[in-house]
Amino acid sequence: MKKRRNQRPPRKMKPVFIVFCEGDTEEAYVNFLRQKYRAPIKIISRITGLSISPDILQRYIQAEKIGPGDKITSFLMYDLDNQSIVEKLVNCKDSISIASNPSVELWFFLHIDKQNAAISTDACVEKLKKSTLDWINYKKGSLSERQRQFLWKNRRLASERAKQLQEGENPSTLVYRLIEIMDDAT
Repeated sequence: MKKRRNQRPPRKMKPVFIVFCEGDTEEAYVNFLRQKYRAPIKIISRITGLSISPDILQRYIQAEKIGPGDKITSFLMYDLDNQSIVEKLVNCKDSISIASNPSVELWFFLHIDKQNAAISTDACVEKLKKSTLDWINYKKGSLSERQRQFLWKNRRLASERAKQLQEGENPSTLVYRLIEIMDDAT
C-alpha cells in the first residue's frame, strides 16, 4: 500500500512593505517602525538618494518576491525641498508617495504641534529642537530612545494633523499613509 503525502499549501508571503528613502533620517525612522510593527509584516528600507527611478524600484521589488502572485507595496519617503527629486518621484507611479514638504522633520514636529505656515527645512529642524526636551539634542540621521517613544505614542495625533495640510504644498507630509496601512496590516 502506498502512503499518500499530504499536499502542502503553496507558500504565502506575509505582507511586505519596501520604503525607498532619501537618506539616513528617513531610514532611521523606518527601521524604528519595523521594530514596532514586528509581525505579520516585513518592512525593508532602502536608501536610494537622488538616484530613484522606476527601474531601481522594480529591481528591489523583484528581488523580494517569492512567487509570481506576491504583492509588495512600495513607498517613497523623500523630502520635497529639492525640485529635482520632485520630478523623479512623479515617474515612479506604482509606489505610494509618503513625501514631506519641506522635510521629514515636519512629520516629527506634527507629533508635537500643528504647522500651517510655510517653513524651510532648517527652520523646521530648529523649531523641532526648541519644542520639547525630548527633541533638544535631535541630530539628523538618528533618533534617540526618547524620541522614538514620543513618535510612537503620538503617531495618530500627527496623522490627524497631517491630513489637514494641503498635499504637495509647504507644509505637508504624507507619512501618515504608511502608518495607516501598517496599522491595518497588523
